[in-house]
Amino acid sequence: MKQQHVLEIYEPYEYTGQNPVAAEGIAVIPGPSREVYYLLQISSPFEFEHETVRQFVIMPHYNGDKIDRAVSSSCTVNISRVPDGMDLSEKSRLAFEDFLRWGVGKISLCEEH
Repeated sequence: MKQQHVLEIYEPYEYTGQNPVAAEGIAVIPGPSREVYYLLQISSPFEFEHETVRQFVIMPHYNGDKIDRAVSSSCTVNISRVPDGMDLSEKSRLAFEDFLRWGVGKISLCEEH
């Protein structure tokens, strides 16, 4: 079973949609500039600037935080959105054109009830 997360969105400031956003972790994927990203599938896709957002790509916001912290704990993250019509689930490596820098937030594991 994939990890379930809650993503609190702090930026962009003009974002007024659902917050926090529930998401499922898909994969940790290497990307440009030797960075590593965590791909999230959003549980309830939403509209932003006339596009449907279905996936986020995140990475730790602070230097020193590793991607494992975002996957298995909680940490502040940079959030990028995947352009409408793209699905990165099958990608083995990301390129800059695969995502759009979007904001900052905090990812946490969903509490089991």
